[in-house]
This record gives sequence, C-alpha cells and structure tokens, in this order.
Amino acid sequence: MGLVVVGAMGLGLVGCSGDDSGRDDESAGVTSATASASEATSMSATASEGDSDSESASGSESASASGSTSESEGTSEATSEGSTTTTTGVITESATESATESATDSATDTATESATDSESGTDSDTDGTTGGECMGNGGELDFSYLWVANTSQGGISKIATETMLEEGRYTVDANPGAASSSRTAVSLDGRFVVVANRGTGTITKVAADVVDCLDNNNDGIIQTSQGKDDVLPFGSDECRIWTTPVSPPPGNYAGGPRGLAWEPGTFNEENCKFENPSVWVGWHTNNGTAYMGRFDGASGEQTDTVEIKDWPSGHAPYGAAMDGFGNLWFNSVFTGDIFRIDTANLGLQRWSGGGTLQPYGNTVDSAGNFWLAGYGGPVSFFDAENETFVSIAGTNGRHRGIAIDGQKRVWAATNAGGANYGCGLVQIDGDTKTFVKFHTLAECSTPVGVSIDPEGFIWVVDYAGWAFKINGDTLEMEKVTIADVHYTYSDMTGGGLKGVILPG
Repeated sequence: MGLVVVGAMGLGLVGCSGDDSGRDDESAGVTSATASASEATSMSATASEGDSDSESASGSESASASGSTSESEGTSEATSEGSTTTTTGVITESATESATESATDSATDTATESATDSESGTDSDTDGTTGGECMGNGGELDFSYLWVANTSQGGISKIATETMLEEGRYTVDANPGAASSSRTAVSLDGRFVVVANRGTGTITKVAADVVDCLDNNNDGIIQTSQGKDDVLPFGSDECRIWTTPVSPPPGNYAGGPRGLAWEPGTFNEENCKFENPSVWVGWHTNNGTAYMGRFDGASGEQTDTVEIKDWPSGHAPYGAAMDGFGNLWFNSVFTGDIFRIDTANLGLQRWSGGGTLQPYGNTVDSAGNFWLAGYGGPVSFFDAENETFVSIAGTNGRHRGIAIDGQKRVWAATNAGGANYGCGLVQIDGDTKTFVKFHTLAECSTPVGVSIDPEGFIWVVDYAGWAFKINGDTLEMEKVTIADVHYTYSDMTGGGLKGVILPG
C-alpha cells in the first residue's frame, strides 16, 4: 500500500495558484437548472462502438450512417483531393435561454450525498493560494501529468510528462470490471483529473498531488498509489476525491458518460485564482434524449442539466471541449451534428454538417472554431463566426483524437487512411487550414488520444498499451509502455483548456 506523510510532498508554484478546482466545499445555495431543447430536424444513425473492454486490442469501430465505414471489414476510404470545401451549416435550433433555475437549499445536501460518494468532502483549511503576482496566467505548477484511462481495469494512470514515469495508478469505480473507463479531462491548473466510466454511469475526480488529497481517517498519512504496480482498492486511495453517478441514469453502455470537459470557473484577480470550476459530461438515456450535465468541481454535485431532444446517435455525446468565450462544444459521433452550450445561460445551439464529416474526436482553437476528426471522413472545423463547416483537403481517414499546439499546428491520430497516410499522426497548419504531412509512428496499432503538454510536446496514446511523446519541431519520439488497453482521449494533459483560456 502506498503511504505518504501529509506535507512531505507539495505544490511548487510560480507566482500563485491557478484553478483550485473547487477545494472549498460550498454546496449551500447551489443553483440547479434544466434546459430543454426541441429540435426541428431529427436524424437517425446507429453505431456499434468497438471500444468496450470485451473487444480485442484492435479497438475496432463500425457505424451505420451516410458515408460510414466498417473497420472490422477492412474497408478503405478514398483520399480527398482538390481544394478545401466549405459547407454552410444548418442551424436546427436557436439559442435557448429558457433554463429554469431553482435555488437549492443546503438542507438538500443529504439527498445529494446519497448520489455522490461520501468521500466528496474537501479540506477547506487549504485553498491553494500562495500570494505573489499572478504572472498574467494564474500561476504555473512544477509538475505535469498525462492521465491515461485503463479501460479494462476501471482505472487511470498518472504519467509524469517530463520523466515519462508512471507515478500512480488508481481504481475509479466501485465496480472496476464493468466501469470501462474512457475520457479523461484535466483542470486548468493541472491539479485534478476527472474520468468518465461508460459502463457504470459515473465520473470520478482524482488529485494529482498529495497536498490536494484527503486524509479521510485523520492519521496524518495519505494512502495513495506510488506507482504502476501499487493499485489500491476502490475507496482506499485518498487521492480519489469523489465518484458521482450521472442522473438520469444512462439507458445502456452506449449511452454511458463520454464527452468530458472542465469549465475553468471565474478568475479572481485579488487572489490570483480561478474559482468555482465545474465539470461537464454528456450521456443519453436510450430514448432519443441526451444530456449534458454540469458538476461542481469541489463536491461532485450535479448542479445543472441541459436536455437535448432528438439526439441523432446511438451513443452519448462523444467528445466535449470548452472554448475561451464561455461555450461548451460537443458532437454526435458519425452523424455530422455539433452542439454548443452557452455556460452562462445554458442556451443551446445545434448545427448539422452532414454525414460525410463522420466526426469522432474534437477540440477547439483559440479563435473559438470547433475542430472535428472524422472517422471515415476528413479533418474539418466549424467556423464559429461564419457558421460554416470546412473540410481540410487530403485528410480523409480513420481519425480519432485531435489536438492543437501553441504554434497552431493541428495533430490528429489515425489508424488508417487513403493515399496520403495510414497508421500514425496527421499534421495540419491551423493558420492556413491546409494538410501538411502524415507522420508514421515508431510503433502503431490503434492510436486514439492526442494531447499537448505544458511544454508543447505532443502525446499520442495507443489503445494497445503505450504512448508516444513527440517533439512537434523535430518529430523525435519517445515511447512509454502503459499496461492495459487504453480507449482514452479528450484533454488528457489539460493543454487543450489552457490553450484557449491562457493562450501563449
């Protein structure tokens, strides 16, 4: 069992702390709201997601939709050629500001605790503030981690991005064999991660450093994992902060929570902190209705729920990302439908780019454009200002995760494609919106997740049990082996969120 004396390890901060990710547990007076959206157009698509822990390490996918592909049949796609194409987006739903709000009396905390793991308390004596200048960016931590979901084990691994060592491995659900852990998202300051468990309908928050962990038994020692071979039973690791079920519960595995993103909260210039951060996650109930829920970063309480009717896919909202303007973006897998929630008023908008886009992974650039990695389609983006979908010529392939670095280079993982590339990493110029080059990975099975760490290195996680750290300038690659299979992507390092909230 891993033991750490409280205070033996600490946060090294330059300036002062950024996002405290909700260390102060202030559940009284939380606002709860539900926004309903009826959509004029209903699309239907069925998909079979071969990412469950019962599947082989190939991580195969199949889909039934316009322009869909079946990887299990070895179908290859034609290479897109010619000039970049632009398609006008069809708005099928205008922004809705009819979200109803009801004050939640603190007396209802008992009901919340029954849905949220009892260990959701936080140490309110420490708020993470260190004083000093804000340095213009809310402070910098002296550590950085890649958080990789261990899908068949119902857990996550913490990989130090500088040393490439696995410093911890955590069980994130009471039923780890059924959890099918997947998307991970890191808070703006890097101090916390949340992981979505598709099979059990829960999300779990884990602290990166022991100063943010909870000495639940008050023995002066933090019981926590000390490495890849030191995995504590669920409920024993004191760096697991909370585990919360989504509500209403998903209808089945396909509807389990997937798209996941942190909302940074409000920046307080007086104490140099982002305060009251939240976590968004999407799921559906198998009745044509999907949900995006907002959860309090400190307690894990589900505070707001946006209902999306006429959901076009057999799967939950597939990926999610925050832009720098207070909007949450997410997509339906394979169907070409994208959505945006104004997190200030819960207004919902929807656009359809058509089935040929086949969107899978996503990210947002600093201008607020929503990028999509097409599985059996192109890399594309939605121009938020002009409300048009733009496909990048020459990028038709089986793309999955996608990320954008500080030089506006767009990187997308793919395990197959047309004439331009096969299994590896696609590079796109984010300024000119043009295909640059395909890069072959030193070892390639099914690369899924792509993320950018604080130093600008590109990380690609392969389903089959490893990850590459890549220098975007020299394309030098270092490999780290991570036991288990990893159907993991989203903002695994926090670099995506930081790139749009604190660019440069």
